[in-house]
Amino acid sequence: MSFPPAPNSAVQDLLAARRHFQQGELALAATAARRAALADPSNREAHGIWGIAAVETGDYAGAIDPLRIAAHHATAGSPRWALFNSQLALALWNIGYWRQGLERLEPVEQLASPDPMVRNRIGIALVGMNLAERGLPHLEFAAAASPKMVDLLCDLGWALMSLGRLGDAEARFDEALALKPEMPRAHLAVAGLRTSTAERNHLDRLAALRASPSVNPADHARLGYAIFKELDDLGRCDEAWPVLEGANAFMAALPPPWSAGDDDDFTKALIKRFPRSAFSVPQPARETGRIPVFIVGLPRTGTTLVERILAAHSQVHAMGELPLFPRLFREAAGAEGPWLSARDVMATRSADWPALGAIYSEESAFLTGGARFAIDKLPFNSLLIGAVKLALPNARIILLRRDPMDTLFSAYRTLFPQEGVCRWSYRLEDLASHYRHHHRLMGHWRTCLREGLIEISYEKLVAEPEAQIRALVAACGLGFEEACLRPHESTGAVLTVSSTQVRSPMTASHVGAWRQYQTGLEPLRARLDALGLLGAD
Repeated sequence: MSFPPAPNSAVQDLLAARRHFQQGELALAATAARRAALADPSNREAHGIWGIAAVETGDYAGAIDPLRIAAHHATAGSPRWALFNSQLALALWNIGYWRQGLERLEPVEQLASPDPMVRNRIGIALVGMNLAERGLPHLEFAAAASPKMVDLLCDLGWALMSLGRLGDAEARFDEALALKPEMPRAHLAVAGLRTSTAERNHLDRLAALRASPSVNPADHARLGYAIFKELDDLGRCDEAWPVLEGANAFMAALPPPWSAGDDDDFTKALIKRFPRSAFSVPQPARETGRIPVFIVGLPRTGTTLVERILAAHSQVHAMGELPLFPRLFREAAGAEGPWLSARDVMATRSADWPALGAIYSEESAFLTGGARFAIDKLPFNSLLIGAVKLALPNARIILLRRDPMDTLFSAYRTLFPQEGVCRWSYRLEDLASHYRHHHRLMGHWRTCLREGLIEISYEKLVAEPEAQIRALVAACGLGFEEACLRPHESTGAVLTVSSTQVRSPMTASHVGAWRQYQTGLEPLRARLDALGLLGAD
């Protein structure tokens, strides 16, 4: 296939893309390279710069096509081929196409590339796919090859933290912060690695950094979560609360805004689209030899703890928080963008749920470890329980419940890794509104599934663990194993904000934690009380 000569504008755009890329101006590089590639489709360099710059600026969906083109035309096994495919795998992982991403990674992984950036991208994607032990050597290689690159050190630190190697993780974060102190995520990770004491804490360095005029307002707010964590550890609640309140106020003001009205419309659409009558006729279970287990609930309700309990069983494997089912739901709806709307829910009228379930089983198979039971612990799936049950009739669906004040306070004090996911968690009035919609929807799923929904009370679980764990294991159709009583000893990565908590023995110490801040949280308590949601199942 031949192409006409490239117009002069394409040449100029490519030169601009190169210059911006070399100077680290990645958004400008992506824009210029995109213009050059569209004007001259034969220009593989333009596609490569466009794709890599798009990945590095978070435009993962926009990176797919240019990186496919660049990888296709690169010589197999060459450094550029390895670079393009590792970046493409990272983009595919980020938009929920894990299996396809792994297919791109595996031939690159076998090359043992000496390029630290290629190895780092391989490692990040593998860790993100809950294959942390496989990804860790790549991250270790990258950090050792480029010990002054703070991002590589932090990526290694997060991987080590997910695997429970907390001391090693802290050492890597400290190395990174010594090189570049202005990294609030790294400070927050370090604050979460242990309980601060009067003799050992980081409050002085955090306060000094937060007071620096070089810290932008967003990072100033993000540092607030680390400061709150350490002040809370020290019992200095009167100082901690205004710091947390200020940090959340800033985060709440960032786009996109959260809408209680949209949340209400979405809830109503789900109830209408999946009425109780849809579940009145038992669905035939499709026997595949593997049983999916969905652990769902609001974030911070104990879903990670229950995952660790079940993952300790010899017949169970934890796959992590898969974005797979929501992605398939979006595709069935023809939805555009990462967030579902009420309109998208109603657009699934013609969805073939058994076919969707078959795709789910096929695409998640590589994560099951050959176990008969495979856990998907994505809290967001609580919204899609009805669709899950229609798509996968043999699925075990475990819903976590926790006291609303403890649940919502725990969310309020948490800066989630993906800041756009829990936009309702930054304001007390939004917390109450979202909980109201969640409570209503869970009540609907309860009437639809009846005994098909396994409900677990966090408070009962930590108060009488053996009795509750035995009942949980039996409800899943498993025989009891003593290892389930020691979830803190379970191996495997934990890629959630609970990654350090679940490495310690189970305790009831977090029950009622909100009461230390009851004055500040009184508007939330009063609103929940007015809605009749305090103490409600």
